[in-house]
Amino acid sequence: RDEALAFLACLFRDDGIAARWRELAAVFESTEALRKLAASAAPFLPIVHTGTTERELAAVYRQRHCITVRPRNVVDSKPDIALDLLDHGAFEKALAGMDIEGNEVDRLARESGRSPTILRRRLSSIPAVRTPEWAEDGGIARGLIPMALIGAWHDKSRADREVLSFWGNGGYERIEEDIARLLRLDDAPVWSIGQYRGVASKIDALFAIGGYMTGKDLEDFFLLAEYVLSETDPALDLPEDKRWAAEVYGKVRNHSSALREGICETLVILSVHGNHLFRDRLGIDVENRVSLLVRRLLTPLTLDKLLSHDRDLPSYAEAAPEEFLRLMEEDLQRTQPVVLGLLKPVESGAFGRCLRTGLLWALECLAWKHLGRVSAILARLSRTAIDDNRANKPIASLAAIYRSWMPQTAASLKERMQALETLTKRFPDIGWQLCIAQVDSGPRMGFRSYRPRWRSDASGAGRPVTSGEDHEFRRKALDLALAWPEHDEKTLGDLVERVDGISDEDQVRVWNLIDGWAKAEVDEQARVSLRERIRRFAFTRRGRLHLNQNTKDRARTAYEKLQPMDLVSRHTWLFVNYWIDFSADDLEEGDLDYEKHAARIHDLRIAAMKEIWKDSGFEGVKSLLSSGGAPGVTGRCMALSNMDTSARVDFLQECLSVAGDMEKVMDGCIKGFLRFIDDDARKAILSDAIEDTDTDRIVR
Repeated sequence: RDEALAFLACLFRDDGIAARWRELAAVFESTEALRKLAASAAPFLPIVHTGTTERELAAVYRQRHCITVRPRNVVDSKPDIALDLLDHGAFEKALAGMDIEGNEVDRLARESGRSPTILRRRLSSIPAVRTPEWAEDGGIARGLIPMALIGAWHDKSRADREVLSFWGNGGYERIEEDIARLLRLDDAPVWSIGQYRGVASKIDALFAIGGYMTGKDLEDFFLLAEYVLSETDPALDLPEDKRWAAEVYGKVRNHSSALREGICETLVILSVHGNHLFRDRLGIDVENRVSLLVRRLLTPLTLDKLLSHDRDLPSYAEAAPEEFLRLMEEDLQRTQPVVLGLLKPVESGAFGRCLRTGLLWALECLAWKHLGRVSAILARLSRTAIDDNRANKPIASLAAIYRSWMPQTAASLKERMQALETLTKRFPDIGWQLCIAQVDSGPRMGFRSYRPRWRSDASGAGRPVTSGEDHEFRRKALDLALAWPEHDEKTLGDLVERVDGISDEDQVRVWNLIDGWAKAEVDEQARVSLRERIRRFAFTRRGRLHLNQNTKDRARTAYEKLQPMDLVSRHTWLFVNYWIDFSADDLEEGDLDYEKHAARIHDLRIAAMKEIWKDSGFEGVKSLLSSGGAPGVTGRCMALSNMDTSARVDFLQECLSVAGDMEKVMDGCIKGFLRFIDDDARKAILSDAIEDTDTDRIVR
């Protein structure tokens, strides 16, 4: 009941809601009791933890909320909520409430692995609870060793059965007999669902029967683990676009995914608790053995090896954090890192496979404790552009770790601020993205990162922090951004677009930075880029509604200081998009008249095109097209700028002479140009334009 109520505490954070549901909670061990109460009209919240009572919920779960408590290593379903392991602080506090303190806390932490199930056995004075029946019988305990180490398997898989039979004891048939006998116990340590078998609680079983295990048992397990996990994924033999149908082509592993996951899980548990269980008695450094195994599985590092172990990478990282980080760091120091091959864009469609998921989950798992090293790895990966619409990218994982209001790391506020400052120095391009993301004042949404399953690194972390801590981290990020060593049009533009979310004092610092930069910067394109961002921010509808007058005045001053001398640069903003948003001048005139606004922009575009054509000719138009985003509009304005037939023919031939990267842009300009010339004039222009012109240009 205590574990079920802890579950309720996770479900209902609000104390009032939790209290109300706590009164309705009922833990059932008897199917008959559940059946009787279900037939009544009384409200209750059934909580079950056995297979028989769970089956009885079939007639109940549609009428009322139900909770089924299951061990972590069940393979036939995904949990809605997984309870974190207790960290040392929470464990110590809980024991203090039972008047257990001092060295006794450390002893119980070692003996139980901070697992409530095992702690219950250690604290109980009832012999049947303290030492379960199946752990007292040496024969049963020895028979449980392969099951406890493997965890779960597929009963119909020949390869799985061979692995279980490796320990001897009469082959797999003997194991099936043991399972049938153990299932009849009240406190059965195993489960059997359909074609799958496994132990109910792997960590409980390992602690209970650890005294019966020998050095040979561990050596056999490591041998089998390397054999099973080294199996290459046969799906890699298929072309990428067919790997999703690997089962159809018979390209599947011999061993079941349940067996692989169970072995990976055991590696993690042995890494965390193995030395306490076995080092003194057997003289084996289990944690080191796990690390060596992970290195052998992943080296020499190749892309196929990473793809083959994709789903296992988070487990490897949790099992051997130092070794996994070392492997990633060594690879990223090479001229051509192998790991970058996982950052390919995901193909569109329902069956596109995201190759980077396992790697990102592994790094997120380690970021809870190893913030600095993981940050450096993710920052290096973030420099590789990934052009797809998937959200799970290295920069997204990094942004979640440093999210001011809900950081996905257990590092303290001071550690996070120091790590962020270090990132800005080692990876300034990535560090800037993280700093500027903290300054955003709009709606905030965040998702939880991958959490370790058997280590307590993330316990109590990853939740929203206090407003004070949030503010302090954002303040640090803003200070770093304002004191950036070398500002350019991009960094200053990022600050401009967020200036309404910072204090008046900080706003003054931003505008002063822009004024100083404007005096020194001679690159016209850079000046135009920043000027356009100021215009879109301060002189459109949003700026008029949300900015105070002082901010508008400073923006106007900066905008005028950035006025370019070059005509093309000065008028580029008119051709950036097909639709130009309302300016502050339009809004001050009253109602939003879309037709009047469109006519005004049209006139400005025609006048600008005449100026550019007169001053720079075709080269000016070409320069405008290279920086604008509306080639059709440019062509239309050329058609309507009162050019004579000869000039129009020359313009069309000049457009056709452009090839390479600008060819598609020029085609868009030609379409707009021809569309807005009347039929008779178009025929004459086309007739003249194709004279002395090669076939390819005529086809265009």
